[in-house]
Amino acid sequence: MRRWPLAIALACCVAGSDARAQASGSLSLVSDYYYRGVGYSKGDPVPQFNLSFDTRSGWYAGAFASMLKMSGSGRGVYAIGYAGYARRMESGGSWEAGATNHSFTTMSNLNYREVYVGLGSDRVSGRVSYSPAYMGTTMRTMYSEVNGGLALSDDVGLFARIGYLRALSAVPRYTSGTRLDGRIGMSMSVDAWKLQAAWDALRAKQGVYAPSSEGIRSRSGLVLSVSRAF
Repeated sequence: MRRWPLAIALACCVAGSDARAQASGSLSLVSDYYYRGVGYSKGDPVPQFNLSFDTRSGWYAGAFASMLKMSGSGRGVYAIGYAGYARRMESGGSWEAGATNHSFTTMSNLNYREVYVGLGSDRVSGRVSYSPAYMGTTMRTMYSEVNGGLALSDDVGLFARIGYLRALSAVPRYTSGTRLDGRIGMSMSVDAWKLQAAWDALRAKQGVYAPSSEGIRSRSGLVLSVSRAF
């Protein structure tokens, strides 16, 4: 039984346990899909779905799914289920802690889990994620990221992020143990629609996560997306 649908059930439980829970979601189309700098759509446009539940008590949960295109596996779905707890601090910022489950429907051997902690403010947030067995390997990893945003007007804003993956244990032969990725772009909202244009870049050592997957190489490119909230 695939585990990622359980995240949706968990999200519904979180929502049902708090009458003040708020649900939100979106449907998107992206010109190319990169997650943490790694391409998952082979340069082709793919649809995506996002669903989240937030409660006033601080608990939250959700699920994300994207069409997946990887060499040797054909088309499938890459899904992320997550749940956590966030709390405001007297200083005005916030902290959070939670867990995620990453699933590949056509390459289940790459499935992995992470736990994370993070700090945030109105414009900047940071998170550190730990995986005991990253993408089908025995390698323990830590992924650190910083995200920021700046509103230029009510409907237009700038955003940026930078992330760094580091191996905490021996690196398997067919695995790249370190990489640095980043993204910078602009977004514009029109009613329930959002348009984004971003420059996505990755700097990594030559390597692959598994013999059947594509190599991880340094590269950069423009990614366009359109989404509608519901």
